[in-house]
Amino acid sequence: MSQADVSQAGFARLSGVTARQVNNWCRDRATVPRWATMLALALRELSVEGLTILYDELANAAARPH
Repeated sequence: MSQADVSQAGFARLSGVTARQVNNWCRDRATVPRWATMLALALRELSVEGLTILYDELANAAARPH
């Protein structure tokens, strides 16, 4: 999490899991789900704000009729 510049508690809030679960992942007490790894990698490239903006843009594009 430190490489992504977000705390374990912040990652937990962002991803909707408990801080304890994130701590278990960080201490190798539980297997990290693929989605969590992908989110952590995205956070290394984008800020939380940047990732939120990207999410909103993608969600809006998906909601538009094609």
